Amino acid sequence: MSKDLGIFSLFTVSLSAMGFLFGGAGYLLMILVTLMAIELICSSLRESLTGQLTMKRFSTRLVRKIVTVFLISMAHFFDVMLKTNGMIKDLAIIFYIIYESYQIVSTANALGIPIPQLFIDVLDMLKNKLRKKP
Repeated sequence: MSKDLGIFSLFTVSLSAMGFLFGGAGYLLMILVTLMAIELICSSLRESLTGQLTMKRFSTRLVRKIVTVFLISMAHFFDVMLKTNGMIKDLAIIFYIIYESYQIVSTANALGIPIPQLFIDVLDMLKNKLRKKP
């Protein structure tokens, strides 16, 4: 019985922390976390094939992913302070979704995997839109 209570408590605390840090686990955040995992795996596999994978490189990449998640949390805090209804957090998440997608496509290209032109066009369009100044 106490094991079940411990698991339930851990689950409850995790959900509470998720709500506090990110305002809940929305679809955009789940997409980002999934793309981050895919990019981490793809890049590590590419480096292992070329003999460049080291624990330091892997650890550095993992730390960057964790810091990115902290930046998303910070964007959520700005949303709360400025009462912007998640706009800042969503913009930050979309930026990192585009970045991770670009990294995945670049890794696939480096491995010689053909990339659909649509992927390249969409990523270029999004990259150009983000670079434009209002």
